[in-house]
Amino acid sequence: MYIIRSKEENKANAIYYLYLLAIIAIGWIGFFFIKLRDSFAAGGGKVDKLVINYVQSIRNDTLSTIMVFISKSGDTIVAIIFTILIIIYFYMRNKEREAKFYAVNILAIAIISQSVKYLSRRPRPTGDWLVDIGGYSFPSGHSIISMAGALILIYFILSFLNNRILAHIISIFIFIYAALIGLSRVYVGVHYISDVVGGWAIASLWVFITLLIFRRRSVDNITKYIR
Repeated sequence: MYIIRSKEENKANAIYYLYLLAIIAIGWIGFFFIKLRDSFAAGGGKVDKLVINYVQSIRNDTLSTIMVFISKSGDTIVAIIFTILIIIYFYMRNKEREAKFYAVNILAIAIISQSVKYLSRRPRPTGDWLVDIGGYSFPSGHSIISMAGALILIYFILSFLNNRILAHIISIFIFIYAALIGLSRVYVGVHYISDVVGGWAIASLWVFITLLIFRRRSVDNITKYIR
């Protein structure tokens, strides 16, 4: 049995999601500054070292295969292909504004990620890497882009999908998978946990702000049309 929502309920759900997103952003930022404030010390902070030691203790062939796959699913080429597919889908559904919003945000968050990396110049962890990569460590590009994309998609799913149960199931899956992409980067050895949490914090704050602007402009456009 399907539980169908009205358009008004969808709009209310989207507003509640924005509130939740604000809480998530504040939570990640707070956790980063309270628990990970020493992270930029040589070799990582206390929490970074604890997580790295734990990850090394649970590594095995099966788990490594899974984590490498998840990690590579967040690679640049995959992100580009996925973004193109999302844009095409939005256009096919006559959601031109949503398509442009998604494309611009993914591009913007990628630029932000690289800019922060250049400014922080944090070296990557030393040790046994399961994937090859260059560049700096903070923030995790995989984490920031996958989480930003996921949070935007969840907003649109909650806004447009009338099947309440399906909307929540898909949203939870997307969020968990985006989180796993970030965590997999720690497992494969190329990031500290603070790189990942920092990426999530930046992504959450950015998406919250841009969605507020997007929603505000949508309301203004509707008002002008009515007038």
